[in-house]
Amino acid sequence: MSKYRQEIKMSINNFDRAVLVNRLNRVLPKDKHTGPEGFNTVRSLYFDDINDTALLEKLIGAKYREKFRIRTYDHSTAIIRLEKKVKNDGSGFKESAILTEEECQDLINGNYQFLKNCPEAVCRHLYTKMRTGLFKPKTIVEYQRQAYIWEPGRVRITIDGDVKTGLAATSFLDFTTPLAYALASDTAILEIKYDCYLPSHIANLIQLDSRQKAAISKYVLCRKYG
Repeated sequence: MSKYRQEIKMSINNFDRAVLVNRLNRVLPKDKHTGPEGFNTVRSLYFDDINDTALLEKLIGAKYREKFRIRTYDHSTAIIRLEKKVKNDGSGFKESAILTEEECQDLINGNYQFLKNCPEAVCRHLYTKMRTGLFKPKTIVEYQRQAYIWEPGRVRITIDGDVKTGLAATSFLDFTTPLAYALASDTAILEIKYDCYLPSHIANLIQLDSRQKAAISKYVLCRKYG
């Protein structure tokens, strides 16, 4: 059974980001997927229905929400994940499955029958959604992520900047597709995920009390393009 985790999001400016990165680099190890430049590129393709339910539920602040997406890293098809992200009153969890490049393209093209034969729950859930014909890819979301971890408390801190989106969802695997900025260049998104509690030394490191928590969604930011 999936375990819910706590999640905090904040919008930060470039000065905040520089201060935080300087502190985090001194204290916490970086995520193992961090590239030589200090970040990795995350690229996602989000799904929604004809009524834009996932978008509207986020905008109205629904207590329970779920989103489906396909995700790749560093403009490579070596690892492609299908993910279902569930949020429930400030807590959340993810279910995931690995896709081949061919399966990924099939989903983009609306060929989803293979999902019903996959063992992972997320595949069966997406199959149920897509069989209506009204649940389809909506938008590309891409950003550069700096990630830090503290294993004893399963704490993960990420800073996402250069948030961009593409106008054509079907071009997800074409990494040369031009993208448009969806967030101001002087703004980034800070996320903190943890299990039962956030250790005090991590909270002090980030100085949570000096920043305002916000219900930020990169998916929502990018849907303004279509």
